[in-house]
Amino acid sequence: MTDKQIIQRLQSRDETGLAALQQAYGEGALSLALRITGSREDAQECLQDALMGVWESVPPQCPASLRAYLIALTRNAALDLLRSERREKRGGGAAELALEELSDFVSGPDSVEQEAEARLLGERINGFLGALSPRDRELFVRRYYYFEELPEIAAACRLPKRYVSVVLHRTRKKLKAFLIKEEFL
Repeated sequence: MTDKQIIQRLQSRDETGLAALQQAYGEGALSLALRITGSREDAQECLQDALMGVWESVPPQCPASLRAYLIALTRNAALDLLRSERREKRGGGAAELALEELSDFVSGPDSVEQEAEARLLGERINGFLGALSPRDRELFVRRYYYFEELPEIAAACRLPKRYVSVVLHRTRKKLKAFLIKEEFL
């Protein structure tokens, strides 16, 4: 079933649209949630929360990419769960370690003003990422959006682990310099 067909079913409140969405993109979303939470049960709960979010938001939303939309909702659900329960002992800390690597110059919002600033920061980071080479951008997104481990990234991109580590380190330094220039630090 195509994304367009799935969206049509969701818009007509046909639950088979949710089943088709889960069949098409659920495994990738579940994998991401599992990397973040470290618990299959928690990951499945996050996926179910994301599917419910899709059900509640389509309509009126009509996402351009159902895959990206489901991944984003699942990622947010998993990060919310991680933040609320601080599951480092169960999850091995992979997501927390990735977030910690960026925490010196990127943190979450605590107030309305900080939330607005966080949105602006997100826009600036997207601009920064757009200026990177496709390879560097892919490595950065795999590590800090999908929370993939270095060996996993290296294997998927067919690069040495040390190379991936160096590129990510240099990219973090570039991001920090960029954020200082943009007066976010």
